Amino acid sequence: MSNTTLTRTKPEGDWKLLNKQLTQAKTLLRQMRQTVEDIEDARTIERARKAHGRRPRIPWAQAKKELGL
Repeated sequence: MSNTTLTRTKPEGDWKLLNKQLTQAKTLLRQMRQTVEDIEDARTIERARKAHGRRPRIPWAQAKKELGL
């Protein structure tokens, strides 16, 4: 068995930096998820418009009335 002791390669202060990086990474992931959801919504709307063709759309006032808004 060796008498050497384990030494830390990084000081304790690095946890602050790592926590900041983790927070930034989580924020970036959240923003990316929102962007992907927005793109998916836009694609869904575009597919619906193409499927609908040139038929007239329901006016907003009528849609609100039917939905009870």
